[in-house]
Amino acid sequence: MLALDQIAVILPASAFWLFVLYLAAYRPVIFLGFFFILFTMLWRTGSTAFIDLAGPVWSSQTVRYVGPGLATPLHVLAYFVTLVPFVLVLQSKAVKVWVHQCDRRCAPAEVFTIADLTFALSSLFLAYLLVDMARRGSIPLFVHTERHEYTSSTAGEAHRWVVRYGSFLAFWWGLMVASGRLRNRSIDFRYVGLLATLLVYMFLSGNRFSAFYSLLSFFLIPLSAVAAQAEIRKSAVPFHWIGREFRARDIAMMAASLALVIALAAAAIFNNLVSVRGYHGSEVMSEFWERSLIQPSEMGWISYERIFVLNQWQPDKVYNFLFEHPLDPGKNTTPQYLMLETIGEPRTSEHILAGFQFAGGFPEIFFELFGPIYSWTFLLGWGAIAALLTALIVKGTLQGRYASAFMALYVLYGFFVSYIGGMLNFVTVESYWIKIAALAVSLILESRLAAEGLSLLPWAVTTINGPALTRAVRFIRPRRQLRVSK
Repeated sequence: MLALDQIAVILPASAFWLFVLYLAAYRPVIFLGFFFILFTMLWRTGSTAFIDLAGPVWSSQTVRYVGPGLATPLHVLAYFVTLVPFVLVLQSKAVKVWVHQCDRRCAPAEVFTIADLTFALSSLFLAYLLVDMARRGSIPLFVHTERHEYTSSTAGEAHRWVVRYGSFLAFWWGLMVASGRLRNRSIDFRYVGLLATLLVYMFLSGNRFSAFYSLLSFFLIPLSAVAAQAEIRKSAVPFHWIGREFRARDIAMMAASLALVIALAAAAIFNNLVSVRGYHGSEVMSEFWERSLIQPSEMGWISYERIFVLNQWQPDKVYNFLFEHPLDPGKNTTPQYLMLETIGEPRTSEHILAGFQFAGGFPEIFFELFGPIYSWTFLLGWGAIAALLTALIVKGTLQGRYASAFMALYVLYGFFVSYIGGMLNFVTVESYWIKIAALAVSLILESRLAAEGLSLLPWAVTTINGPALTRAVRFIRPRRQLRVSK
């Protein structure tokens, strides 16, 4: 029979998983728009619950046992508080207004669109990436090297750009797919092909799970605007939005793409553990389970123990380290603090200097900084800002205001990093406030241009003149799109 503390762990963990399932079934705008973080929250919920229930379990990174305890109810409550603003801001009434304001203007067949331009430039860039990797003669997958070693010592500038900005590129591709679906009522599978090509490249360059998860998640964000059309049509049937907005062929292609992502991620993880790190036999599964079930939440659980069990809350010390005197101010200072409190010196400095940090950071850094009481207000406010920025992305995609949608994502990315790794010091960087200013300018300009029937980044770029250009555009443009354009 289950003990009370076990029930106190299982019930909130199960409730959160069911809540996310509800979002996927009936609130796809939230599910797709915030999928990048929802997936992490689900994973960390499972990880924290495992430590609470199976503890004490050995953590090789922290060199100590963690668990059992009641960290799961607190973390799940923090996740619910984070998502409350999304339920309020992205409610069906607001989404319905945005859908009615949707820009559905198609481009004539003789017009070169921004989607055509993006596809052409992206194809050239991906071709260069692959050729440059082959030219350098060192493919990490085959020579069994770590991805960061390849990036720092062998790879070219194009690869380094993809590592840093690849998620934004995937978002722009998703934006083109969503806009094409809204305007032409068909999925532009050219971009699914581009995404698949980039995923294969990341596999070849030694990336593991995080790259595939990030690229796919950012690609899905703009599709929340497509799902918005179905969400406003109430239905008791779960996942009704999939059948209403996507044809059987579309669903099959997307399922195949998801299967590719899962297969590449699994192969990449296996290759890293066996071929790169040299684990064998039972060591492989032992290391895999530790990385999956212990490492994502080990620092969060130790932080819970420090604050809620031992009552060791030192906000002045935390603030001083995070914003004034960190080990490396140019990086995320939250893991630095949590690692310092967990494993001490000199191990923390050695890891940070080597470019390695432990996983986790949210919501524990809010508890560390604001304490067990005031942290809930800040969690709610943080979630409200993230929800408003997500709403700008959905609204911008529907209305064809691509600059605003992209800049909103660029600003939201700072919050993504805070939810993934607890980063808070991004708000002290001047360039981040420049991004906020750029978003404000984009919103103002596109609002005023829309009043005149104009666009800052128009869907129709230019008219095609001459038979050679016409043939070239017809070659790169899907036939289905040509049939529905008018």
